[in-house]
Amino acid sequence: MTNPVMAQLLDALTALGLATGVARSSLVYGAVSAGHVFGIALLVGPILLVDLTLLGIVRALDARAIATLRATARIGLTLVLVTGVLLVSSKPDEYLTKMVFLTKMTIVAAGIANALLFEWRTRRRLMSAVGYTRWDHAAGAASLVLWLTALMLGRAVAFV
Repeated sequence: MTNPVMAQLLDALTALGLATGVARSSLVYGAVSAGHVFGIALLVGPILLVDLTLLGIVRALDARAIATLRATARIGLTLVLVTGVLLVSSKPDEYLTKMVFLTKMTIVAAGIANALLFEWRTRRRLMSAVGYTRWDHAAGAASLVLWLTALMLGRAVAFV
């Protein structure tokens, strides 16, 4: 890589993979991979329920349940990000040159941005008092598409 920033990133990820053992041990890699899958479940499952509620498809969830699901999704996202960095550190030169991986990272970034914007907007008002706005519906639809796309691309990374 001729880009100095990418070269530094590659060096840092390579060092992390060696230091944590992810690049050296299939047992460590397998444990981190299992943690990544668990994080995905904690992220995508709850956030899909929230999205379906925002879209009016699921109607049985109250504001308290939605807050719990959003908190669970934040825990899942944290676990996904930590384990994802570790997984990439096992073979950074391979991951950072795969277009499907880079596309997935772009989609994940967009999903996170959408979630942060949604969190910021909902903190400014009580959803239960105002009801869902058109913006909430759009945020839910975007989230649904972004996270399901990231999930599919994540599976594709292993096969491309």
